[in-house]
Order: sequence, then C-alpha cells, then structure tokens
Amino acid sequence: MDSTVAERLIELREKNNFSQSFVAKQIGVTPALISAYEKQERKPSINKLIALADIYHVSTDYILGRTRTNDVSNVINVEHLSEKQITIIRELVQNMNQK
Repeated sequence: MDSTVAERLIELREKNNFSQSFVAKQIGVTPALISAYEKQERKPSINKLIALADIYHVSTDYILGRTRTNDVSNVINVEHLSEKQITIIRELVQNMNQK
C-alpha cells in the first residue's frame, strides 16, 4: 500500500484526537485493523475507505493521495451538467494548471 494512505490516516486520526479504538468502533472493525492500515500492513476495502472519509469529513481522494487538500468544498458538483459542459470544465482546469 502507498505510504501516503497510511500517513494520511494517521494524520487525520491524530488531528481529530481519535483513538484507534474509537475509529474502529465507528467503522465496525477492530483496533488491530486500524493499526494495520496505519502500518501499511492492510488496505481498507472501498466500503471502509468511504466510512473513514465520512468520519474524518474528507474525500476518499484525499486519503488516497490523489488531492493535496482535505477540503471537500473543492469538489465540484457536476451532477446536473451535460457531458459537454463537464468536458469544458476539465479543459479549463487543465489549461489553468499549465500556466
């Protein structure tokens, strides 16, 4: 497992002053499994990854290291946009990132 995931899980748990036992209880696993996630010995399943993101109020992309910020307000809701509109937004963001 990528060390970023383990590092972010530790960072988020400590930032929220949660114990491994508390996190484990919240997502329905053992404290030993939380420890294994943080030591890179095990990978959280998709359902557990979502549950972890929910209790920490971050995106799964943040935990996975796909984004640098844990601010979920940066996510753009494109639910009601057409594919063409979504493509335009993607192209705009790519162009802005290149400058």
